[in-house]
Amino acid sequence: MRARYTHPGTPRGEVESPPRPERQSHGAKLLDDLERAEREASRRLASEPLREGLHFLPLVFGESEAFDIPLERLEDERHGVRVVNMRRHGDQRRYLVAVPDSQVAAFAKKFREYQTNDTRAGNPKNEPLASATTSIDAGDIADYWTEVQEELPEEDETFWWEVWLSEQLAETAESNDDEEAAVWFRRIASQQDIAVSNRTVHFPDRTVVLAFASLTQWRSFPGLLARLAEFRRANLIASEFTQLSPSSQGEFIQDFLERVRFAAEDAPRVCLLDTGVNRGHPLLEQALAAKENQAYDNSWRSNDDAGHGTEMAGVALYGDLAVKLASDRRYRLSHRLEAVKVLPPSGGNEPPDYGPITVGAMAKAELQRPATSRAFCMAVTAEGDDMWWPTLWSAQIDQACAGAQDDVRRLVVLAAGNVREEVGQNYPDENYLSSVEDPGQSWNAITVGAYTNLTWIEEKGLDGYEPIAQPGALSPASRTSYCWIDSSWPYKPDVVFEGGNYAINEQGCVTSSEDLELLTTRSSPDGDALLGTVRDTSAATAQGARMAAKLMSEYPDYWPETIRGLVIHSAEWTRRMRQEFPRDRRKERLRVYGMGVPNMTRARRSASGYATMVVQETIQPFRMDGSEGKSHEMHMHDLPLPRQVLEDLGNTEVRMRVTLSYFVEPNPPRRGEVAKHQYASHGLRFSVKRPGETQTGMLKRLTRDAWSEGERERKRRDDRVVIDDRRWELGPERVAVRGSVHSDYWVGTAAELADSAQVCVYPVTGWWRFRRDPNVVEQETRYSLIVSISTDSSEIDLVQAVRAEIDIQVPIETEIEIELGS
Repeated sequence: MRARYTHPGTPRGEVESPPRPERQSHGAKLLDDLERAEREASRRLASEPLREGLHFLPLVFGESEAFDIPLERLEDERHGVRVVNMRRHGDQRRYLVAVPDSQVAAFAKKFREYQTNDTRAGNPKNEPLASATTSIDAGDIADYWTEVQEELPEEDETFWWEVWLSEQLAETAESNDDEEAAVWFRRIASQQDIAVSNRTVHFPDRTVVLAFASLTQWRSFPGLLARLAEFRRANLIASEFTQLSPSSQGEFIQDFLERVRFAAEDAPRVCLLDTGVNRGHPLLEQALAAKENQAYDNSWRSNDDAGHGTEMAGVALYGDLAVKLASDRRYRLSHRLEAVKVLPPSGGNEPPDYGPITVGAMAKAELQRPATSRAFCMAVTAEGDDMWWPTLWSAQIDQACAGAQDDVRRLVVLAAGNVREEVGQNYPDENYLSSVEDPGQSWNAITVGAYTNLTWIEEKGLDGYEPIAQPGALSPASRTSYCWIDSSWPYKPDVVFEGGNYAINEQGCVTSSEDLELLTTRSSPDGDALLGTVRDTSAATAQGARMAAKLMSEYPDYWPETIRGLVIHSAEWTRRMRQEFPRDRRKERLRVYGMGVPNMTRARRSASGYATMVVQETIQPFRMDGSEGKSHEMHMHDLPLPRQVLEDLGNTEVRMRVTLSYFVEPNPPRRGEVAKHQYASHGLRFSVKRPGETQTGMLKRLTRDAWSEGERERKRRDDRVVIDDRRWELGPERVAVRGSVHSDYWVGTAAELADSAQVCVYPVTGWWRFRRDPNVVEQETRYSLIVSISTDSSEIDLVQAVRAEIDIQVPIETEIEIELGS
């Protein structure tokens, strides 16, 4: 059922507010700051080449620690006042604002009115803006540097910069130059002898290029500030690829090949974006066609120069080979491999355009086989200080997943990255302090961390060594988002797979051990060794991509959003994870382990006591109402739960899990944390009908459009809001509301489940809503809703009961597509 949606608002309570500043003295300070900043900006305009032709003042507004600056009062696009970027200076947020010369007086008027005029409610006029602003300064080149944990570089330090340009600023500057920002920038850079990447990245508000220069060169760049929005340091790839000695003999391979049946040509693929793959390996060549083993740069050979891609390929195709080689079972593969080499034969890419390279590599694989389902797998990461902040690389991956430029959705599996120096020495504290690496902060990709169950050491020479991690705990090299302080960014990693372990002795010496790693394919320099080991988040990421490709093979009609949802939906925390982070520390558990360890059996099964229902649907989150965007619709899904059967079971314990998965279109400029400047184009949430709640009551709880005219006038609902007393593990309205995939479960009685047969999907805000173009505001988007119910009771066959209910419901409610895993 579709219904009109308007957020009902939050009930007001008594909230203690910090004291506001004294209006007369504070207003006088702001007026003095504004006048001084205007004089300083005008002085710099006459002496600094980078301000050439500028018709606006770059002003920096410092934010109070007690109040947030309301950006809708700071920015006025009608008069050309635009927030350029937001950066942190210590604990303070500082907003760089482009203020046209003619609008400086408007700010002065606001601050004078703050001193003397009152609103109808008796508050100082313009108080939200004035009280939250502590200072106003003239903007300098340093204010365009938005790196999170790095000061402005030295004047003569030369490196690759991410240059974020804005077409809107050129309009604000009243420039007569009609050139696109990137074209203009390249032309001037050429005149200044600055090397520029030949690739360009486009976002809704920004154009990004990479340039090799120093701060001194930027200060002499004519007219730069007329189009510049921000600078960042381009992240570089760290060479961390481990080459390990073989641990098995070649004759096992031939025996295994006689027991393997490879997948058909039209099967889904795991597409490896790595160091290339040596497809001549006997375990790989039948699963990787020569034409599908490519290099991003046609001047490179597609072979694996470092060994890492070949190691990844073995895990992505087979999982851990040790068990398979030692057994006598027959195996039938359901997926194949592709590979696009994204790292050069030696050194690193120059310039380090890893965002465009990654997306370009994806396109190359798709061009070779356009109609093939695939899971892109990338364990290449970059060390940096971005933490949760979106980077050019992570944002381009989000853009590619969402199909923002070509309407093709993609599934991407990324590594969380590894602790490199002194791994295991300060376990697990070092892991908690080591942030997930770029591009693992991506919203739409599955970011994979590593845990381990490998704790048995028999390797010669390791007497006296013990495994560092206990079974079911974090792998010693895996990075986490434990150190992230941002309250709105997704928890990362999303899930964890086996990544192996390390060993330590009484003296604190840490070493690797083949017994604590996964057996995989390898091509040694001398060409003799065919088997080796792989570990850390590389091994875990390859397993995640393998699981996704296998699900694609079994469910060919499922969207990438659905496959991602199934992987996360199937994940559970080990007992060790729960002991480490009990329920009162569940946020930390999410920051370290995500939703836990995925399970292929759970992802695809509907056994007698376990039923999974999948809904794939399209929703329009927003609509134009006059000149502004508003929330548009919500979907209410009736689940085919056998109510009478469940009521008869009464207090029998059951479990209900719900996962909502969708992709967002990114908008990565660092311009602040208000709705119109949000990273995500939109958000979706789910809500499950509460026991004892009527359908009307649920609608009134979720949307104001269900209120009567009298209720709207009184701005309240007459129906009592039913409290949700089910024991949700995370709390869908508190903890599990970040990112673009939301998963939670509760355990209760069958009678409670019988009264929970409706799930609503509704929108929350995003930057789409605040555009003025109806074609942007009124876009539709896809989502997948996955619901599982399970019980250990032998009194009921849940699958048969649900199937019977579907036979009753579906002919009536044809708009709901419900599928059962088999």
